[in-house]
Amino acid sequence: MDAGSQPRPENPRPDFAREPWVNLNGEWGFQFDDYDFGETQEWQKLDALEDKITVPFPYQSKLSGVGDESFHDVVWYKHVFKLPQSFSGKRVLLKFGAVDYEAKVWVNGKLVGVHKGGFTPFNFDVTEAVNPDDCNLLTLRALDTHGEQPRGKQASSLHPSGCLYMRVTGIWQTVWLEAVGKAYVKSFRVYPNLAGKSVKLQGEVTGIREKAAVKADAYFTEFNVGSAEAELQGSEFALELPLDYVRTWSPQAPDLYELGLTLKGDGETLDVVTSYFGMREVSVKGERVNLNGEPVYLCMSLDQGYYPDGLYTAPSDNALRSDVEAAKKLGLNGVRKHQMASDPRYLYWCDKLGLLVWAEMADWGMPLKHREAFWEEWRGVIERDYNHPCIIAWVPFNERSSAYKEAGDSETLAEVYRRTKALDPTRLVVDNSGYTHTETDIADIHDYTYDARVFRRNWMRWRGNGGDPPSPHRPLMVEGYRYQGQPVVISEWGGWGLRDVKPVVKRPYMSYGKPLKDEFTFVSKYRDMVEAMLAEPLIAGFCYTQLYDVEGEVNGFLTYVRRWKIPAEAIAQIHERVKLKSHGLKAVT
Repeated sequence: MDAGSQPRPENPRPDFAREPWVNLNGEWGFQFDDYDFGETQEWQKLDALEDKITVPFPYQSKLSGVGDESFHDVVWYKHVFKLPQSFSGKRVLLKFGAVDYEAKVWVNGKLVGVHKGGFTPFNFDVTEAVNPDDCNLLTLRALDTHGEQPRGKQASSLHPSGCLYMRVTGIWQTVWLEAVGKAYVKSFRVYPNLAGKSVKLQGEVTGIREKAAVKADAYFTEFNVGSAEAELQGSEFALELPLDYVRTWSPQAPDLYELGLTLKGDGETLDVVTSYFGMREVSVKGERVNLNGEPVYLCMSLDQGYYPDGLYTAPSDNALRSDVEAAKKLGLNGVRKHQMASDPRYLYWCDKLGLLVWAEMADWGMPLKHREAFWEEWRGVIERDYNHPCIIAWVPFNERSSAYKEAGDSETLAEVYRRTKALDPTRLVVDNSGYTHTETDIADIHDYTYDARVFRRNWMRWRGNGGDPPSPHRPLMVEGYRYQGQPVVISEWGGWGLRDVKPVVKRPYMSYGKPLKDEFTFVSKYRDMVEAMLAEPLIAGFCYTQLYDVEGEVNGFLTYVRRWKIPAEAIAQIHERVKLKSHGLKAVT
């Protein structure tokens, strides 16, 4: 990052963007509050704090300018902003991409709102709190105890090790302002209909809306290919947008449509939102996953979403794009975004470049008994990311083996599956990635069998004996539930390290199994395992652990600083067999 330049200056939500907007990233006031005195002493009324931080990087990261890896459960931020002339006469929304974990926000000493949840966006209408002609003081208090809350791979111990990594506290995504009219679009969803050559739009409007209507315009390569308009019904709108020209979205051809939504009322334009969408449908047919009506063999890698200098926060938008490009260079058609809700800009690049995504919640750290609190945050993630065509599966939980014996835990898995499916019936849902499934659209398996010969023997034995597909680490299904012929995906496997590659940060070395001699041994072992999986007709895809190293876990194709350890071309060549497999599936169907 260049000295003096604004960090992460790009629009944080290209899937839901407005003009005018103001990016508030940069240098903010900052202070630890280890004794939690701040509210008692009314720090929200102070003009300044003792230290500085670079937003949106968490204080534990190098790019924050703080770089403190110790525990500080309560932190405070302050920032002075002035509204531009373009905001004159408009309502002002203050927006946060994500703050881990609980945020309390004041503007000019007035409390404007509270939000709980480390992975979901939130905003407050601060029109009545701001001074349109002078400077305004924004104050935020973040509480993050790393206790019984969804935290994903963040370590609850002081020193992370193994597959747990450094913690993230406070602001970790962009903070910005938007100007809106007296009424504005709060949210909307896009439902592609390939057979009908149209998309259905449903949304919600907030504010004064007498005799208001929403007009939608779709563009392909900048040419208008469809328009429709509908009056509001209460606070909601629904319309069918026919398309004159239909191009489907896929990893091979990630064609996108631009979308414009205009809210009109009382003879004036009240709000304009720009977005985009892809025409794609995902389903299950028998033992196969279908994309746009055709079988697709999932060829994926695990992506943890960590960066050595920014942790959860990528140092730049280009870093997010580069991770997607790395996956494409390997010949992958997808990623399993593991134990974190992605930065929306990452999903944007998956949409643009063509990469399928299993979107997983950072559920680790939260006991399953806290079902309702979890659901509120998970629902917020789904609602934020609903319109991204790259997402083909929602994964609320990962490796919750307690569900095998605990009836309450298994009911939570099943209930969250049902709620997720009801909220989004257009995508696949994996109830609990890895094993101990209840109700699920895909029976995915985590299989770290080190030797492909053993893997083959396990599946050969299963073909002879029947029963549930081989799940070597935990039972595939929870007691009381049965495997019903769903597609099987080996959604974690491998995890191999190289003997001479060490962590680039001060963490204990960790990989799965004995480190391999060199990259040539790795490629041979990888080829052997891929061919073993391709030989099994029931297996519908796989996901290798993992795309890049993370802290002490050194089992990626790339290092933590994104340098190739394994020749990408050699892996892509192996994945050509996967493309042939997909082609064969299409020929069969």
